[in-house]
Parts: sequence; C-alpha cells; structure tokens
Amino acid sequence: MNISPFFAELMPVYDAELDDLMTDSEGRPALKKRLNEKRQQFAHLLPMIEFSPEMVAVVFYNAFSFTSPAMMKALIASEPDGDDFISWDQLQDNLNIADWAQQYTTAAIDADGGEQFLVIAAALEYLRIKGGHYSSAPESHAESESIDDDHDVYNSDDDGGQMGDLDASGASWLSEQGFESHESESK
Repeated sequence: MNISPFFAELMPVYDAELDDLMTDSEGRPALKKRLNEKRQQFAHLLPMIEFSPEMVAVVFYNAFSFTSPAMMKALIASEPDGDDFISWDQLQDNLNIADWAQQYTTAAIDADGGEQFLVIAAALEYLRIKGGHYSSAPESHAESESIDDDHDVYNSDDDGGQMGDLDASGASWLSEQGFESHESESK
C-alpha cells in the first residue's frame, strides 16, 4: 500500500493519541470513558483540527466503515494540498458513518477546514483498521498470504530506511516529554 509522507507522519501520532486514551493512570482500561469525554468536548476541540487533527480525529474512533478500498488507497497516497486529495463530498458517498457520529460530522463540516479534517480523520481510521501502522504486530505467514497489499505500511521495504529514523525521532521526542520508551522498559 502506497502512503503519502503526510499520512506516514500523522499516523504514528494518531496511534500515540489513541494509546494515551487506552488506560488510566493506574493501568485500567479507560478507552470508552476517555472517548466519551473527548466527544463531549468536541466543540471545544474543533479549533485544533488545522494544527493537530490527530488529537481531534480520535473522536471518530470506529465511526466509519469503508465501501471503496480503492478510493481509500488513493486518499492515503495523496497530500491534503494536492490536486488529487479527495473532497469530503466524494468520500462521504463511499463510506458509512455510525449514527452516533453524525452530530460530530455535522459540527465538523460547519467548522473552518472541517471537510478536509473529516477526510483526514477517515483516512486515519482506515489506516488504523487496516493495521497499517508502525506499532502493529508482525503477521503470521498464513495471514500475510491472505492479504494482498494491505500489509504493514510502515515496515515496508520501499521507505528508504526513513521510518527507522522517524521511530528514533519519535522515541526521542517522547522521552523529552517525560515518557518512557519501550526499549528502556525492557532493559
């Protein structure tokens, strides 16, 4: 699966945002509660869609089902400022939106940059559902044969070795923010 630099950079951040919501400070599962809190704050989070879309896009966790994999593959291969970036009008005809998410979709459309944000949110959810992000577990041989080109996007051989650099940079940044890396936990 071909992925644009925009989505290659944004997906690990989206993934980290979701990881932060998974458990509370005592390690207990908290995703449902924290997603509900984010959804209640959605109107206040909307101003962030242009500079931190991944922090707001988590509101749409499990909100979309995709009816056109070809369109989604074209979307994740494009850049938001490119001529080939799919519009919300085109995309919404090729996905289903959960009933509970309709109100958030409407609110986003009414916000500046909201339609582009919804396209980005849908693309991030597509990548998450497909398991095409750097933190996914390695597939078994049988699973990898049954999936065409929807394999681990961030560990593909065509990244020119840059994803390792991105992982190291991300780990360094998280360390500077006070988070422990997986590497330091295993030592």
